[in-house]
Amino acid sequence: MSPSEVSRAGSTARVFRVPSSSGSSLILEHGGSHFDLTHGFDHARHGDLLELVSRGFFDHLPKLGEAARAHRKPAAAPVEVLTPFEPRQVGKILALTRPPRELFERQAAGDCSRWFDNRSPHALAADRSMVTLPDSEGAFEAVQVDPSVLFHQLFLAVVISRRASGLEVADAMKSVAGYTMASDFTRRSLDGRPRTPWFGESPAGTLVIGPAFVPSSAFDLRDVQVHAQRKRGGVFEPQLLSCADYSADVSLAVAALSRLAILHPGDLVLVPAGQGLGVVEGSDEVRCAIEGIGELSNSVRRRARLRQQA
Repeated sequence: MSPSEVSRAGSTARVFRVPSSSGSSLILEHGGSHFDLTHGFDHARHGDLLELVSRGFFDHLPKLGEAARAHRKPAAAPVEVLTPFEPRQVGKILALTRPPRELFERQAAGDCSRWFDNRSPHALAADRSMVTLPDSEGAFEAVQVDPSVLFHQLFLAVVISRRASGLEVADAMKSVAGYTMASDFTRRSLDGRPRTPWFGESPAGTLVIGPAFVPSSAFDLRDVQVHAQRKRGGVFEPQLLSCADYSADVSLAVAALSRLAILHPGDLVLVPAGQGLGVVEGSDEVRCAIEGIGELSNSVRRRARLRQQA
């Protein structure tokens, strides 16, 4: 399924980063048509989505749509897509451990330091990427292999647009540029704790974001529909579906994080999307979608280690 064939209910514009002769280019999908945003960058790099976000390029969708039709070059619907933001552009990536309203009710508002787990920007990957795990069987006898599992969770990824700190909940949305999605594969110990070190690369697994960036003015947080499905042993399991209002969750999460650290353009706040497939294994196929953003599909493969020679 190509990105343009995924349901777009709930959004009116999406931005894809695609491979090009210059490295990458941006394609705007608006009103069912596609436009090349190359000429919107002036002296910026062609694939620099963060630069356009910082300029407020997507703040006013009606004007953006008119400008696209008048001045932007029509383009074909994207088939091969890259992760919306280049990994070098992404700053802090903090994932909420639980939905923020639940955390707010169970813990003191001032104790939000335990709300978030770190994710590594070095683990970013694109749609249809493969998650490869080392196999503990057949490992060198001298190597201690920690007992752990690979755990999957789906997040709504909130993209920060401006420098901010100490935000009030009512003002948090002013610092939100838009949204993408994160299909997170994190190695966890058997007691369920993440094994990703602070600002370090995940020992095994990858944080997959994409396939598109949706400006905040084009996405309705009040009606977010989520789909998740796994294929195991050649058979698709029943699809998991959910629909919820995330407007309060996003505001609470961004405000809470801004009280722990200064936010900068390109930072990501990962809000649980209510769906995850739990423990995944080698040969699993995972498909996740947030309507209005798109679908991410990934394969999990287990790479056998060499046995120690006698």
